[in-house]
Amino acid sequence: MATGPIGGSGSSGLSGSTGLAGSSNGPGGPGTGGERSSGVVERPPFVPPGALVPVAPVAVPQPAPTGARKRTVLAAGVAVAVAAIGTAAYFGYQAYSGPNEPLTLPSPIPSVDPQIPEPEDTLPAEPTPAETTMLDSDRTDPKKLGLKEAFGQKRVVLNGRTYVRVKADITAQCGKFAVGTFATALKQQKCTRVLRATYVDARRKYAITTGIAVFPTKAAAVAADRKKNLGKTIWFRGLAGPAGSGADKADISGGYAAGLVWGRYIVFSFATYSDGHTPTKQEKDLGPVSGVLRDHTAGVLEKRLTD
Repeated sequence: MATGPIGGSGSSGLSGSTGLAGSSNGPGGPGTGGERSSGVVERPPFVPPGALVPVAPVAVPQPAPTGARKRTVLAAGVAVAVAAIGTAAYFGYQAYSGPNEPLTLPSPIPSVDPQIPEPEDTLPAEPTPAETTMLDSDRTDPKKLGLKEAFGQKRVVLNGRTYVRVKADITAQCGKFAVGTFATALKQQKCTRVLRATYVDARRKYAITTGIAVFPTKAAAVAADRKKNLGKTIWFRGLAGPAGSGADKADISGGYAAGLVWGRYIVFSFATYSDGHTPTKQEKDLGPVSGVLRDHTAGVLEKRLTD
């Protein structure tokens, strides 16, 4: 992937991987997720396994005690009190007058905490990515790329802006559509064809040439791409449109370039102003325009993978 400035006739742009060349973002986007509700789940009262649910006691009215029964109940109460006092005295004796031995208490009854499974968020499985290695060689990707497949739509809408194709061409003489050592590299790496199309926006402010260079292998495409120099205008040439189309200066104007290597293809774009002036350092609107046309053209290759 590459970006960089392209100077106009008699001028040079800024060098570097970003700047006047626009963005270098490749195709692709994030996903969004829906809102999830959250809350506290009340746990039910714990009942040990096998236990019966206790039944609430029901009050039964008792007859009023007679005199004899009162005395019996009183005596029983005194006996319980004495028994309780005696037990306390016994334990007090064990604690203070007995040997220094630890007092053994009964083991506590283990409590059981019921395991109530908490709700878990489950994410959908990731989609299987497309097998992109098919594009790495003309053996696995033998279909020839033509203008109809590459630029079948005359009018496209990208990021809310409408672009109209004003011209398209194709050549097997790849070096003819490039400049300098990059043109030589296209020939050395056996580039088989270059397809280009120029689009103009509805207001005729921008003229953008985009296209695809075809090689026999991915290795050849990568080797050729390394010979570009966007800061010195060593790149693909813009394609001028007819007079009055808004793109008649696309081949001589300075602008923003963007490109990427995908398999055995180099996808490129070159955005200019329709009036032909070279963008200044403050004019940065051509970058996104160049990038969006490049990404749109790359969609042609993506379709090959999914069809």
